[in-house]
Amino acid sequence: MLKAILYNLKKKGYAFMVQQGGIWPTEKQELLLRASLLQGQAALDAWRKWETRVDVKELDHASRRLLPLFYRNLERQGITFPVMDLYKGIYRLTWYENQMLFHAAASLLHAFHEAGIETIVLKGAVLALEYYKDPGLRPMGDFDVLIHPKNVLTAVSLLRSRGWLPKSGFPKEVKDQFFSARHAHGFYDAAGHEFDLHWHVLAESCEKNADDDFWNGAIRIQINDVLTYSLNPTDLFLHVCSHGLRWNNMPPFRWVADAMTILNTSSSKIDWDRLIVLSRRLHLVLPLQEALRYLVDLLGAAIPQGVLRSLSRTPIPEEERRFYKIRMQPMDTLSPYRMLTLLYLRYSQATYSGNSELSSASFLRYLQMLWGVDCLWQVPFYAVLKAIRRIWRSKLWRSNRLIRKLVHKE
Repeated sequence: MLKAILYNLKKKGYAFMVQQGGIWPTEKQELLLRASLLQGQAALDAWRKWETRVDVKELDHASRRLLPLFYRNLERQGITFPVMDLYKGIYRLTWYENQMLFHAAASLLHAFHEAGIETIVLKGAVLALEYYKDPGLRPMGDFDVLIHPKNVLTAVSLLRSRGWLPKSGFPKEVKDQFFSARHAHGFYDAAGHEFDLHWHVLAESCEKNADDDFWNGAIRIQINDVLTYSLNPTDLFLHVCSHGLRWNNMPPFRWVADAMTILNTSSSKIDWDRLIVLSRRLHLVLPLQEALRYLVDLLGAAIPQGVLRSLSRTPIPEEERRFYKIRMQPMDTLSPYRMLTLLYLRYSQATYSGNSELSSASFLRYLQMLWGVDCLWQVPFYAVLKAIRRIWRSKLWRSNRLIRKLVHKE
């Protein structure tokens, strides 16, 4: 009975009610990762176990995003089962959608360059073209571009003139302080494409010179017919690992495939000393350390033991440990109080890291910058509204867990 109710809810568009959040892949998702990334008998064994435990039509969204890579790896192993036609169709659809996104990205990059704005393409587009070497293997929901902070107002004006609108949380009157508290903001166009404009690579590092190393180490790439830059393999690997290790409604385990693909295609180009230095400077030792250990344990990644030892011996300030611990907690324990604690720790870390715009601002002013609130007196009301939303989502998440338990018992 309960399963029938849930099925009807999903048909009416309420499939989100049975999503399961987390940080690390589940056992089934780990099998999918192994089948997608390993070679030979190890990949085939993982595929056979995975196939007996899942219904492809009921896959979670995160797992579906891995199916193009899964298909290609099985094809290399000589698998010819009828279900491969389904996976091939998903691969072809991904290829087509990515081509459309690349076209929109190239047009925007060209406009930026015409306006004298330098760009670094981040995340999916670079990974698909330069590391997966196949636009059909790495699904992308949007494309991300980094520019210098001094060019943000010009870029926003250009985006608006070309029909790109900012997502919610963007202030009506944009001031420089907004960009010192945020690292990026999302835009969308009439065709449904999504674009993230970055003026900093990392949300936790928004000080003035936070991205100098990334810019200095950037390498040339080409998106369609437009020349631009990307992070070098070392910096991209750090970005992928650190970005993946945080709690999410949809477990973001695609970072595992991205990280392994970088290692498999460019391991000789990874500067491990640079990786350690950057992780320390950007306060990313803890997420990087856990990510590397996971890659070794699950997939036998070729990570030098000296790197793991060096990271484990790095002194970590207590405040940094608290920040990392909170960002790893699930939504139902992220109460409004905990969320404010997380934001305060991020604010403290930013001021400690030398963010001059924030060091002279109060925590209340920081929240105003972060949330894009026009007036300081509106911040408490906005905080209450966000708290109400978070409580509602928390209750929904708890209800989801109860529903899953009841379904399992039935």
